Amino acid sequence: MRKFRIKYNRYVNYRVALVDEITIRLPVQSSLKGMVSYPELTH
Repeated sequence: MRKFRIKYNRYVNYRVALVDEITIRLPVQSSLKGMVSYPELTH
């Protein structure tokens, strides 16, 4: 039972890390796109 719990905890930690990475990357990518397209609008 203990081995299963360790595996489960690792799986949950992996999922959380993955979701964190996605939530961090998406705003950065969208803000970069915004910065890239912003100068085009000003000209």
